[in-house]
Amino acid sequence: MEWLQTHTETVLQLLGAVVALATIIVKLTPTAADDTALANLIKVLSAFSLCNADGSFIGRGEK
Repeated sequence: MEWLQTHTETVLQLLGAVVALATIIVKLTPTAADDTALANLIKVLSAFSLCNADGSFIGRGEK
């Protein structure tokens, strides 16, 4: 747990880089199956996000 608290910024940067790379790869492939998989991954990551899709913050009474 201490390691995660120490390296939170690095872990978040790595997750962002993985999603960005996956997005590029998905856009280059002709199939829709990988598009669906990426959309599901983004939904899961959004569940842990502190921001809503419109840019407002969760828990501050804004939508």
